[in-house]
Amino acid sequence: MGTSGSSSGSGSETPLVPSWLDEPGLDPLPGEDGWQPPSDGSDRDGREDAQQNGPESGTKSPQPVPAEKERFRSARNNFSRFARSGGSDGRALRRAVRDYVRTGTGGTANAVRRMAPSRAAAGRALSIFRALQRDGIQETLRRINLQNLSGHSVQEIFVGLTEVVCRDGGSIDEAIARDAWLETIAELDQFGIDDPDALTDDQVLELFLSFVAHSIEARLYQEIGVNGFKLSDDLDDIESFDGQFRDYIGRAVRDSFSGDMSTLSNMSDYDIRNVVDSTYLEAWGLLQLLGDREG
Repeated sequence: MGTSGSSSGSGSETPLVPSWLDEPGLDPLPGEDGWQPPSDGSDRDGREDAQQNGPESGTKSPQPVPAEKERFRSARNNFSRFARSGGSDGRALRRAVRDYVRTGTGGTANAVRRMAPSRAAAGRALSIFRALQRDGIQETLRRINLQNLSGHSVQEIFVGLTEVVCRDGGSIDEAIARDAWLETIAELDQFGIDDPDALTDDQVLELFLSFVAHSIEARLYQEIGVNGFKLSDDLDDIESFDGQFRDYIGRAVRDSFSGDMSTLSNMSDYDIRNVVDSTYLEAWGLLQLLGDREG
């Protein structure tokens, strides 16, 4: 189902994410002259300094506010109910995701913050797509030191980009971003992408939204698809459940998107980060709203 390794998920006593934690750094995005990958592993999307110093260097990190007890209980119960139904109980799914956003994370802004490695990866992916549209595949590969991929198939090129798009770390959050990217690569044929030199605006949009959707799916599986997660014993029900879940998240991501990829080649790094953050915020907001309609 695309889950990112085994884990017991976030405990009910785990503090809500403070605003200064796990925010993507502001390093230059790949695809421009002079870009270099992190050399010492100390910069995990800007998180290490944030964890040590808070939002500003030299300031003491604020203490996280204690979480409310068992804040994931309702989301997990509803998600298990949806899973046991074989995907037929859409109301339980909508409530599960709503409860995850509102009660589990403390609102849409915190839900977005929990996606920091995925947001950083999405920004890097868009910056590479920007370079491909503006400068072509050969120049883009040169700038990110991947000239060895020249002449390879589009699938091989995108797989080769994994280490640029996704940081190689051991955390579950980084694994979620990597899984989302690899699942997106698996859909290249579905999007009609066979030539990175001819990447259209529509194809870029599909790639981007697919990555966002897959990262949200993996986050939900990790957070509420554990600890009491119960499935039907019927294989057809399991496949139906997974399909309904992915379809629901994918449609919400696409329906909530309000950006414009036709201007990507002219976007600054700042613009790209804004598009990424807005997309996650709008997606979580719509998912919460859809659950609210269920009462």
